[in-house]
This record gives sequence, structure tokens and C-alpha cells, in this order.
Amino acid sequence: MQVLKSPVFILCAVIFAIHQLMQKGLDIHFATIDRYLDNLLAMPIILTFLMIERRYLLGRKQSFNLSVLEILVTTFFIVVVGEILFPLLSRDFTTDWWDIIFYMLGSVLFYLTINQRGKNTM
Repeated sequence: MQVLKSPVFILCAVIFAIHQLMQKGLDIHFATIDRYLDNLLAMPIILTFLMIERRYLLGRKQSFNLSVLEILVTTFFIVVVGEILFPLLSRDFTTDWWDIIFYMLGSVLFYLTINQRGKNTM
């Protein structure tokens, strides 16, 4: 699972964990960061796990990378569920269109860094 050693994946996962600990465990809040950081970091983490699933559970080669279409479909699914479906089902969730931008930026970050690393490895 070489992809889990990607510095970008590790950085995203560590920052995400620290932010969750600060926000939920220590009750430390920074308004703008609380609103958008998790959305930005979610996509590199989710897409990395999707790539691992494709490589290991579906028997793809270690050099396999997600296609742009797979990244777009996954991002679209997360946006629909998180920004449309959840707010319809519960008042605890709200639609914030800025979230979509940060989800997309996270997907671009994944595509340009983590997804590209596997192209030169076997």
C-alpha cells in the first residue's frame, strides 16, 4: 500500500485528525477553517481509499490511477449526498455552495499529487 505513504495523503490525514480533535474534542474553533478545511481534505482521503480499493480488491496493478471521470463521479456523489441529500433529511445539515468549491479543490489536489505518483511506479 505504497499510496498510503504519499506525503500529501499523510499530511491531509494528519491535518484532518488534528482539526477534528481540536474542534470536537477540545472545543477550539476557527470559523473559516471549521467551515471549509474538512471539505478540502476529505476528497484526497476518500479518493486515496477508492484507489486502494481498485488496486487491491479489484486486482488492478500498483500503477493503476483513477481516471478523471472516476474522480469527477466520486466528487459529484459526495457533493450530492453531503450538500443536497443530507440537508433534505436533517436540519443538522445545511447546503453551502462554497463547500462544493473546496470539494473540487481537494479532488484537484488528489489528481495532481497522489494520483500522479503511481504513474511511475510498479
